Amino acid sequence: MCNESALFRMWISNILAVFFVCAAVSESTPLTTTPDFGKAYHVKGVISLPYAEIKEPFEAWYDLQGATSRIDYYHGQVSTFQKGAEKPWGSSYKISPETTETEFNVMKCFQLNGTEGDAVHPQGVLPALEGFKFLRMEYFGGMLCEVWQNVTMVGHKKNTYTLWVTRPEGKNEPATPWHYEMMGYNTLLGSHYDKYLVDYKEFSSHVDPKAFSLPDGLKCGPFPGPGVEHQILANPMQDLVHTTSKGHARRLFGHFKETFQRRYGDEKEHEDRERSFVHNLRFVHSMNRAGLSYSLGLNHLSDRSPEELALLRGSRRGKTPNRGRPFPQELYESVQVPDSLDWRLYGAVTPVKDQAICGSCWSFATTGAIEGALFMKTGSLVVLFPSRC
Repeated sequence: MCNESALFRMWISNILAVFFVCAAVSESTPLTTTPDFGKAYHVKGVISLPYAEIKEPFEAWYDLQGATSRIDYYHGQVSTFQKGAEKPWGSSYKISPETTETEFNVMKCFQLNGTEGDAVHPQGVLPALEGFKFLRMEYFGGMLCEVWQNVTMVGHKKNTYTLWVTRPEGKNEPATPWHYEMMGYNTLLGSHYDKYLVDYKEFSSHVDPKAFSLPDGLKCGPFPGPGVEHQILANPMQDLVHTTSKGHARRLFGHFKETFQRRYGDEKEHEDRERSFVHNLRFVHSMNRAGLSYSLGLNHLSDRSPEELALLRGSRRGKTPNRGRPFPQELYESVQVPDSLDWRLYGAVTPVKDQAICGSCWSFATTGAIEGALFMKTGSLVVLFPSRC
């Protein structure tokens, strides 16, 4: 009986030892074959842009052989189609609601044709895995995933792209993506200049061909607004899943500098301003895809950081006393105040000034107050002019 018990314990120990050895090997053995997601897929997900404080849901259909793709943003508020098979260089389409002076929330179709130097290709939501290397096995969301990573250096920028995937063991089926991260570190600034996350769900290799059909009854016209932004409007995802040195957002920074005549003091300031511009650009376009009651646009402040913009919104509440004293209301309780007082009758008001395109409205209010105070003090009316325009 004792021998049988000892043999049983030895048998169990051997089984457990083999299990743990296999598990250790499976979690540490390097893989050489990069994951394959197939030539067609349908997937949902959420793009997170922490620096722009954005989480944007999307749904994507992709067909490489048919040279076509479709991506819906914010649950279908905006749909973009990339049709590479259309002659001669493919076409991009955007379907979105538009509001004008004569129409409210009407679905419109906008078309952007490809060129010989910039042909249209189907847009995926998964990164191309050239240059990716197996890093480790790791649990993500309760799933034991392969972790693949690509690290590139472009000037002062170190970009790290990391992808979490699973593959069916022993089956010739496409891999399933779960999470994708981009982390950009600028060695000149000594800080992270970019970061975005993509979480995937409901990945499937089955794609309904009808998903690539444009809505019936819509006549497609050219994109409105500045031509330099048309590419991002037609294909927003292209700027996020690429692993090249520059996307369309960063190329737009050159146009911004030329338009607003920006001249930065040194390379460090240039890198810092470019970072702020890219995050502001992404915020503007993402909010415009959300179907809100307002729309945003780029302006001369698009290269400012959130901290700099906050300084333009008025004073901040401080922790130190402001040395203000209570108003002595009891001294004026017996004063009879008229219902109205027209200071123009006393010659204390200067003619109304035209602000025109001057952006410093506060300077007009300030000069008006100073003119009145000066009249009360001296009895003379002096016309003052704002100079901060």
